[in-house]
Amino acid sequence: MMSIFSNLFPLPSSPHGGKNLAALLVLPACFLATVLVLRESAGPFWMWYSIDPDYAYLINALKILNLTTPGHVDHPGTPVQWLGALALKATYPTASGAHIIDTVLADPEAHMHRITQVMAWLNAAVLFAAGVVGYAVFRDILPVVMVQAAPFISSQILRHAVALKPEPLLVFATMALVIVVLLALRPGAMEANRGNFAIAFGVAIGFGVACKVTFAPLFLLPLFLLGQRRAIGTFAVASLVAFLLFTLPALGAYEQFTDWIIRLFLGSQHHGGGAATVIDPGNYPRNIYRLFTRPLFGITFILAVLTLFAARWRGADIPGPELKALQGVVLAQMVMVLMIAKQLSAHYMIPAYMLTALSGALMYRTVPALGLGGDRLRRRFARVFPVLLAAIAISQAFGVARADREFREMRETALAVNNERFGACARIYGYSSSSLSFALYSGNLHGGFSYSEQLKELRPENDFWLNIFTSPSPTGELRDWIGARHLPEVLSGYPCALLRGSRRGALAAFLAVEAPGAVYDASCSTRLEEVITMGVDCQGRLTDDNGDGMP
Repeated sequence: MMSIFSNLFPLPSSPHGGKNLAALLVLPACFLATVLVLRESAGPFWMWYSIDPDYAYLINALKILNLTTPGHVDHPGTPVQWLGALALKATYPTASGAHIIDTVLADPEAHMHRITQVMAWLNAAVLFAAGVVGYAVFRDILPVVMVQAAPFISSQILRHAVALKPEPLLVFATMALVIVVLLALRPGAMEANRGNFAIAFGVAIGFGVACKVTFAPLFLLPLFLLGQRRAIGTFAVASLVAFLLFTLPALGAYEQFTDWIIRLFLGSQHHGGGAATVIDPGNYPRNIYRLFTRPLFGITFILAVLTLFAARWRGADIPGPELKALQGVVLAQMVMVLMIAKQLSAHYMIPAYMLTALSGALMYRTVPALGLGGDRLRRRFARVFPVLLAAIAISQAFGVARADREFREMRETALAVNNERFGACARIYGYSSSSLSFALYSGNLHGGFSYSEQLKELRPENDFWLNIFTSPSPTGELRDWIGARHLPEVLSGYPCALLRGSRRGALAAFLAVEAPGAVYDASCSTRLEEVITMGVDCQGRLTDDNGDGMP
């Protein structure tokens, strides 16, 4: 493997090495600083908007550390889990697995921060590597800056880059693929190393799909550069082998993963729900349109398509690899739009958004060779490109400021209701509530309840959870760390009760079924979470009620 990459990376030296090196560090440093600031503003991972799936990835990282099959393989997301396991083991290199698990469960937040910092540094490093490779290929700082601006193309990328889930590693996977594409643009590089490129592309694609299956459309990009059937076959095999290697810790859950993917494919709504019609014909065209209404993505995509048509019409002497790469980018983005429009969520588009930066750099190289408008057009295009970069910088500066403000507002609103005020009460947490106990419960559930005994000793005994995932009842099932509980019995054991969750009406519906005569107060609720109290006010002071919620 090392020989493959040594053949692909014979990078020439630069006569302005110091200045260029400093310039190439700017955007990686900005990315790292932005992620660290947003992470701080987002608050604890146990905030209701971060619990799912972040705690599931932490718990399943512990399972891999303990050499057991992870229970959460939906994405499949296995690289996030084994990277978390490696980071935890590196933190305590001489400790036993059991000791590490106990330590992490006792203080999960500190260890989650450590894992996300590792991912942030990896992304900063791959951005710098893309800059080095890009400058060696282009010998022009403008397209290199555009390539490095990929994570700044959409605020969705930065918002999700702070989490413990696949999205930060999708940034890494996309940039790794871009680096291989850039190397393939060097004159004669593909002809001299076609087999090595096929393997390198396969490793990047396999890793990306192992992080999240929505990365799969990027498989189409390398096909245009590889060209020959034998190389494409090698690429396909390398992609499959890489996927299997990167998901190897989840070997025992492959059947669970494939069942989930089939359900997702057949279902017409989110998470495989709705009619088994694959798509919802009423919403699908509208969703496609909505994905293209994001200005930077939609406009760049249209310009890339027009560039390809112009190149075909003019038959100009355009650098072959650049044109092939642009074709691959356009096709991969289009297929990803068609995939994501099925179950619309903007953050699923992160790889496609990031390819917008590569598309811009390729057009910077391609458009001047079209021969349209002569030297005047080329001069104007050269002026437009810096303006575009400035527009990205300005718009994303506002976008980051808005994301930071929204994170802070959500955090402050969630912390306005302090669970510790209700220490004498039965605290019942529904999906998804701002509570460390609920976060650990949610993660433990997605890990097959592997650490219930340890958590029972670590967490307060007056914390309970409303399980909606595996409940036989449509309104949910009350549980503690060990098993199901009856609501009247729990309420009778405490002078007061607190019920909390972010799904409006879910707690009231649960009470209506399990304790139809209950009297409760919902005035402590915030605009983001429903908070119901019995026998206690919003400051945790006991009232005259007897605490069982009954009149």
